Amino acid sequence: MTLRNARKGGILGAAPLSPAFTLIEVLISVFVFAVALLGLAALQITARKTAFESAQRSLAAAVAQDVLERMRLNTEALTSYTATIDANTTFSDSLDCTGPANLAACDRRDAWLSLFGKTETTSGDSETPVGGLANPTLCVTSSNAGGSGRYTVTIVWRGRDSSLPEAGSENASDTCGNGQYGTHNEYRRIFRLSTYICREGISGGCV
Repeated sequence: MTLRNARKGGILGAAPLSPAFTLIEVLISVFVFAVALLGLAALQITARKTAFESAQRSLAAAVAQDVLERMRLNTEALTSYTATIDANTTFSDSLDCTGPANLAACDRRDAWLSLFGKTETTSGDSETPVGGLANPTLCVTSSNAGGSGRYTVTIVWRGRDSSLPEAGSENASDTCGNGQYGTHNEYRRIFRLSTYICREGISGGCV
């Protein structure tokens, strides 16, 4: 084969590349790249949702722990803590925090401020909170309210996506904030923390 014939037939006799075939390869590459970008975008959205839910749960855990610790320090007014706090609850800005009952009222107010993000506001605007939970409700319950026993702090709030609790689970039967988060509480998120609190008597021991 002469050099002239080799050039006509391509390298080692192969046929020359078709412009149409090259264009198809480019289109396929663009399609694969676009699908990969869509997958990455969906992953970013999911990651942001997960991070948001995690931040909300972390705040609920911090508030619940704080409430229980305050109850441990003020066992004389344990009955005053067993209540429900939600959007309809109001507190005076000039509460007197002296005495067990008044201190309990101040503790409930502080929990309310944290739940609704009242302690975090935009710069220069003290009326617009930026933190807190979405439509939160706090419930404190006990089988022996006022005395030594097991106390449970339950905090519920509205999640972004619907997610029904498992049938028969404790979350499904919990009445805290019932009916405020969808027809079947499908938007309700729950954090629950329980502990035993000892109310020490005059002669010692738990009463």
